[in-house]
Amino acid sequence: MTARNFRVNNGLDVGDVSISASSNALTGVASLTLDNTSAPNADAKLANKKYIDDQLTAKASIISGSNNVTVSGTSCTLDIGGTDQLIATAGHVRITGNLTVDGTETIVNTATLSVEDNIIEVNRNVSAASGMPTYSGMKANRGATGASTEEDLFWVWDEGFADDGTTTFGNAGGAWTAYRSDDNLSNKDLVDIRANVVHAQATSAAYADVGERFEADAPMSEGAVITLGGSAEITEVNSEMSDTVFGVISTRPAYAMNALAGNSESHPFVAMTGRTPVRVSGLVNKGDRLVSSPVKGTARAVSGSDNINPFHVIGRALEAKTEDGIGLVNAVVRTNN
Repeated sequence: MTARNFRVNNGLDVGDVSISASSNALTGVASLTLDNTSAPNADAKLANKKYIDDQLTAKASIISGSNNVTVSGTSCTLDIGGTDQLIATAGHVRITGNLTVDGTETIVNTATLSVEDNIIEVNRNVSAASGMPTYSGMKANRGATGASTEEDLFWVWDEGFADDGTTTFGNAGGAWTAYRSDDNLSNKDLVDIRANVVHAQATSAAYADVGERFEADAPMSEGAVITLGGSAEITEVNSEMSDTVFGVISTRPAYAMNALAGNSESHPFVAMTGRTPVRVSGLVNKGDRLVSSPVKGTARAVSGSDNINPFHVIGRALEAKTEDGIGLVNAVVRTNN
């Protein structure tokens, strides 16, 4: 038989099947039977539903270059190669089950992080106290420059703090501590903590006197001996064995009262009681009583010929001073009223 070609200009109708010459559309086909024993191997080769379903059922992964998605009955694994990222560009992403992130760093680039849980756990994989890191807590990034006012801030449990074991409560083998540091606590300094009211069983301090701010008539140095008077509240004493001596200037009080009244230049702390350095003129033996000296703002040791009363005494020396001139001597002091 000789094959013949023919052209239909306006279309062809065969029963319910219609072929349109203008749109190249095939309509009126109720069913189409194809051979799906082999895979389609070129464009315009059709595959029926059963063939596609069989192929999807057998497919465990979708692969494109070094990236792939693997799906099983219980999980979906997304493997992104190189430095590519998984990005959701619109809407919200919600995970209804638990989320586990394995890696070395999790970064959240949001303006606000809101957490519904009432407890945030760190050091999750620590199984014994011996495995605790030295520091555990939070860090506030401030740029970490060399300036103390720009160093990063830390609120951490310091496992290395040596609890002396004498406190009534606590003894947990560490302490909550606030630090500043520019190298992630390799080098660090303590910073202030401010609150309205602190409720505690006990407090401790590195320094040893109770100080209160008073307005001074001039800047005063550490250990200066003062009296009430002058153009403000206090002034440096300027007479020997004054019975109006009031106290001693402290720069590191263990407990600071009236702390918001000015600063340490306009309103220095006066040691009300406790241990603090005193500016002393001349030689001193440990245990000597101290009274005001002829040198303004200084004390001296009491001599055997002095006729003193309690109002003259500033305090008692806790150490000797073996050189003439003016120097600081640790002493136990109290204010005279």
